[in-house]
Amino acid sequence: MFWKFDLNTTSHVDKLLDKAHVTLQELMDEDDILQECKAQNQKLLDFLCRKQCMEELVSLITQDPPLDMEEKISDCLGGDESLLSLLYDFLGHEPPLNPLLARPVFSARPLKKDKFISLVLKHIGTSALMDLLLHLVCCVEPAGLQQEVLHWLNEEKVIQRLVELIHPSEDEDRQSNAA
Repeated sequence: MFWKFDLNTTSHVDKLLDKAHVTLQELMDEDDILQECKAQNQKLLDFLCRKQCMEELVSLITQDPPLDMEEKISDCLGGDESLLSLLYDFLGHEPPLNPLLARPVFSARPLKKDKFISLVLKHIGTSALMDLLLHLVCCVEPAGLQQEVLHWLNEEKVIQRLVELIHPSEDEDRQSNAA
């Protein structure tokens, strides 16, 4: 009776790596790829360290994604309150935020949420948050949404709060980004 259960612990990533012509994209589409990396799956690490894979990985982080990619991610993220809560929890950390973590997290369009602007301004010394604030001011489309965002930023007194951050008692990065 015990034997009828499949107790095979081989991960799906390992099964893919056993294929003759697995691609980096196939592996990256796997849900457990990050867990396998964290667990230091040697077969996976060997695959990722191949010259071709390293070149693809470098290309992925140095080239802009397709234009419709950001919109799709923003729409998915904006529609899930639990995911947004995780992002806001990240903003709750003490400064400075790790810029390598903050950049991808805050490239998505945020929803209005209590204290969001306060949290962004708390981390204005992190360039990704400065970029996010600039995006909110300059790049939101369509025009109706842009007006709504600008009205919200006005209600939050963003300009006045940024000017207050340009003060000698503030960190140089915070002053520079606020300016």
